[in-house]
Amino acid sequence: MLTKNQYIVKSFFIALFMLVTAVSIAQESKDGVVQKKVGTIDHPVQSLEKLEPGVFEYDQQQSKTLQLPQGKRYGFTVAEVEAVFPQLIKHTTRTYMYGKNTYRTATVKTVDMESLIPLLVASIKEQQQEIEQLKKELQELKKPVAAVK
Repeated sequence: MLTKNQYIVKSFFIALFMLVTAVSIAQESKDGVVQKKVGTIDHPVQSLEKLEPGVFEYDQQQSKTLQLPQGKRYGFTVAEVEAVFPQLIKHTTRTYMYGKNTYRTATVKTVDMESLIPLLVASIKEQQQEIEQLKKELQELKKPVAAVK
């Protein structure tokens, strides 16, 4: 029996595996025909700081049953992502063989990892603006010191 945290982590990585091969229509559309209500991402750095990346491995039994990758994996727990970015959580159904002629269906929460990319870019841009502002302030502070010598 899996604990709730183990189930969440496993669900997240099931989603990651499935999302690597999927492409979203909204991300592919570059002409703005499909995209509506386009806006900016507010406070991306503060939001991303709430996520804690980690290392994990899938449970051996679940890995075989749900055809999950083996070995060390990197990612976030579904619970963490859901708390910060609930719109990135999707429910995915997986069917697996349970017996000789018996199949079961498992519904797992998955994370739209592809949609994290714009959040990362927005946070990098926000940090770069702050770096540039700090550079300007530093140059201003250096000017009086150079004039005194």
